[in-house]
Amino acid sequence: MKQLHVIGVLSVLAVLWGGLSSIELIPSSRAETVKPTKTIKTEYQYAAKVVCSLLLPHQDGTLARGTYRTTVNIHNPTNKQITVAAKVALATPFGSEPGPFGVTPFKEAVLQPDGAVGVSCFDVAGYFCPIDGVCVDFAFLEGFLVIKSPVPLDVVGVYTARHTDGDVESIDVETVQPKQVPETVKVGSTESTKPGGGKRVDYPPKGSPAYGDKEPKQMCGGIAGFPCPAGKTCVDDPSDNCDPTRGGADCSGICVK
Repeated sequence: MKQLHVIGVLSVLAVLWGGLSSIELIPSSRAETVKPTKTIKTEYQYAAKVVCSLLLPHQDGTLARGTYRTTVNIHNPTNKQITVAAKVALATPFGSEPGPFGVTPFKEAVLQPDGAVGVSCFDVAGYFCPIDGVCVDFAFLEGFLVIKSPVPLDVVGVYTARHTDGDVESIDVETVQPKQVPETVKVGSTESTKPGGGKRVDYPPKGSPAYGDKEPKQMCGGIAGFPCPAGKTCVDDPSDNCDPTRGGADCSGICVK
């Protein structure tokens, strides 16, 4: 998993990012703008690397062709209940102009004393639905899960990779070190768009050379409950390792006719 340390912020090709920069947002009168619901005073910040192959394996040249997954585990080592906030920052080419979905709003999570939560790739994708009434369907993404906390935490990133088909071939576990960055953050609403509502965009855009000769799939279901467009049904994705018939929870699916 040395690629995780080498690629850094140079992980997304400029031509693909340009596709997002040119997206036309729906008018604010119809947008479901995320409204801050509360503020959280934080003292510590953690930036955990995330590498996620969602609808397709990575094949845009930023990493070796394959399927990459990330889970970030967050543990509250104190004997008190705390509230933390997290957002996702996409990695873009160095020096490029920021796109409309470069940094998501914060979401909050309550951690019980000695409690822990996990943030998977599909949870990361859920941060991008909705933003100003728009949901982004990622084929693959790279960036950081930025966690803000009032107290020191135990934050660990778990990274797995395999070829485009088959079982896991490598795993890496890394402890994320904190930085002391006092800040009061605004936490946005976590309400999702209604099924079939809002506007959906593909990243990279359909027809992009990043897809190669494969037809991009459309993700649905999962913990974020992504709906399928009219005329399509959400079924389990046989290419992942989450099987709802074998106890898999919040499995994502794909839309089929």
